[in-house]
Amino acid sequence: MPCPWSITENAIWCLVWTACTSNKELEDISPAQWDKLCTLDEYPSDSFMFSAFGYDLHIRDELVAGAFASLPEQEQQILILHCVAAMADGEIGGLVGMSRSAVQRLRTKTLNELRQRLEDNGGRNAK
Repeated sequence: MPCPWSITENAIWCLVWTACTSNKELEDISPAQWDKLCTLDEYPSDSFMFSAFGYDLHIRDELVAGAFASLPEQEQQILILHCVAAMADGEIGGLVGMSRSAVQRLRTKTLNELRQRLEDNGGRNAK
């Protein structure tokens, strides 16, 4: 017998229906079946957004976002282009007006500073 509820309604009812009609207990439902029911609603207000050259970086963690926001704009741009756009240092350099090696040094320094800030105080007192 097909599930009586539409697919747009809560999917758990279909799983419960299946369990009931096949004489299974809910405890017998496999973790893989339960995983199919998991959803994550994401809203723009759930994250902090940073942009550079048309690419957006969404950070959900408030402490990480605060530490990232404390960075100078050029350092934010380099990290966004590296992490979001997956650009190579030479490509980033062309956009921000720096050499490939200067981008690499600044990116490495910036990531180390972010890591240190978050390890030291959870980003609460980020410079």
